[in-house]
Amino acid sequence: MLTISQGAIADEKEYALKAGFLFNFARYGEWSHHTNTASSFTLCSPDTSFISVSRSILNGRKVNNLPIENVEVSLTEKNLEQCNILFITTDTLESWQQLDNKHLADVMIVGETDNFIEQGGHIRFFLSGGKIRFEVSPEKLKLSGITMSSKVLRLGRVVNN
Repeated sequence: MLTISQGAIADEKEYALKAGFLFNFARYGEWSHHTNTASSFTLCSPDTSFISVSRSILNGRKVNNLPIENVEVSLTEKNLEQCNILFITTDTLESWQQLDNKHLADVMIVGETDNFIEQGGHIRFFLSGGKIRFEVSPEKLKLSGITMSSKVLRLGRVVNN
């Protein structure tokens, strides 16, 4: 008999919601250097559990007519070049912190831990009133060549650092 803990189910639901947010960030973000020859939009994370949930939730979805590819990556600069969005979970933060160059051109970097934006990220998820919310640094996104629609910025908390 397979037993699944309540915590694992809660984590899976939270990851499903966050995958949905990432899909909308992709839909309403604009990558200045995205090539017209790209064959997919790539969502990356070093977290196996998140990628598994994301593959299930975003299966068949497209961004700008490109299929979404969910890729589990190791955190090396070379591996991250393929990513359009990189999601750093709490479980993978320590590996992220060991990466020397956190400035990645044309990669939207999203995390879920305190002070993630100060640590080099662009968007951070947080819980408020039992709901998932986000804060975003439009300035840091712009430095990476990405702009976010005002439709999304209105829904989050804008931070300038």
